[in-house]
Amino acid sequence: MLLRCCLLLTCLLTGLSPAALAQTDDLVPLRTVLQETLRNNPDVQTAENDADIADRNASVGNAGFLPELSVQARYNETISDTEQQFQGQDPQEINGARTTNSGADAELSWRVFDGLGRFATLNRLRAERNAERQRARATTEQLLTDAALAYYTVVRAQRQRDVFEETVAVSEERVRIVELRNEVGSASDLEVRQARVDLNADRSALLRQEAALESAKAELNRVRGRRTTATDFAVAESIDIDETLAAETVQEAIQQANPVFQQAQAALQAAEQEQRALQANRLPALDATLGYGVSRTDSESGFVQQSTNYDLTYGLSLQFPLFTGFDRRRQRQNAQVRIRNAELAVEDVESELLSTLTQAYAEYQKRLEVVALETDNLEMARANVEVALEQFEVGDISSIELREVQEQAVRSESDLVRARFSAKQAELTLRELSGTTQADLLSE
Repeated sequence: MLLRCCLLLTCLLTGLSPAALAQTDDLVPLRTVLQETLRNNPDVQTAENDADIADRNASVGNAGFLPELSVQARYNETISDTEQQFQGQDPQEINGARTTNSGADAELSWRVFDGLGRFATLNRLRAERNAERQRARATTEQLLTDAALAYYTVVRAQRQRDVFEETVAVSEERVRIVELRNEVGSASDLEVRQARVDLNADRSALLRQEAALESAKAELNRVRGRRTTATDFAVAESIDIDETLAAETVQEAIQQANPVFQQAQAALQAAEQEQRALQANRLPALDATLGYGVSRTDSESGFVQQSTNYDLTYGLSLQFPLFTGFDRRRQRQNAQVRIRNAELAVEDVESELLSTLTQAYAEYQKRLEVVALETDNLEMARANVEVALEQFEVGDISSIELREVQEQAVRSESDLVRARFSAKQAELTLRELSGTTQADLLSE
């Protein structure tokens, strides 16, 4: 009996159930879950692929800085029937005469000056690349937040199961004590039946919680990208909360690292560079060309039977469109509208993020206060259970009074589990706003 009481008190004072003390399942840390999520999730892979495409597009060649080299080869053959009459000579007739013409040319062309439009184009491509990178970061940050919440949902369900296991253990001890007291005549049959009814109710709650835990693990497997029905793994025993987050620090991080805000700023930069490229079209464009070609002609008729030419060509061309049907003016006006829209988007995103920060930080602080209160309640409830068990064993309190103390401890434990999960959820929201979810979670 002494051994069983020591086990029960150990469970209540440490917050671990008998099953948790003998846990044999593989422990999966949060870092592993996040790494598997990044590796297996198709949304992350798609976003990274789009970022790679934008990265390759942001090149000097795509912006028009590099020259273009083209090579051409040709071969033509003509079969002709010819009648020739020369002065003072007899007529000549040639049938099926073949004439072949072959050659090859190489041309190098380069735009020497375009009003600095290429620089604006390159800057626009780089801004678009940055926007795609920030879009990929936003996808990753959101996914990691969801993965962390799924992980801590399993932690909460696992801890809640432990609470019910503790309750079952205490109820079993209560039944044992009541039965012993009934044998010596100090407890009635009604007390024995009531203790057994309460034990069955606790076991039923434990079974329901075990089902909820299996469901949470299945959802975590889906988030991790594991195509399996196996749930024989364990997670962390508790939810650790960072209580050091400050509103000023998060606000500063939003402007510097939040991917949604950075994406809106990159879109604004791209629109500005597009307008500069259009302004460059108002200036003339200068092109330089250099070419070299070889051609050969073989003929079975005519005076020249064979001819070979080697040609070197070079030159400059200046283009200055004077009138394009007001098309350039239309493009510039549209570019100004796009810049204004991008500015409005930046202002809207910043306002929305700051509003979300205000609400999220207030929620974060309140939930930390709730955690502190529930922690105090649990400490007192555990102390009450310890005293109540001792008093019940010697007959100082009734079975109903022990049950009330037990239920109070269960509620306190459950309330603390929910409070810690809610506080962690608020913390993850702040981390996502600051754009540091990936760095912070993977470093844990």
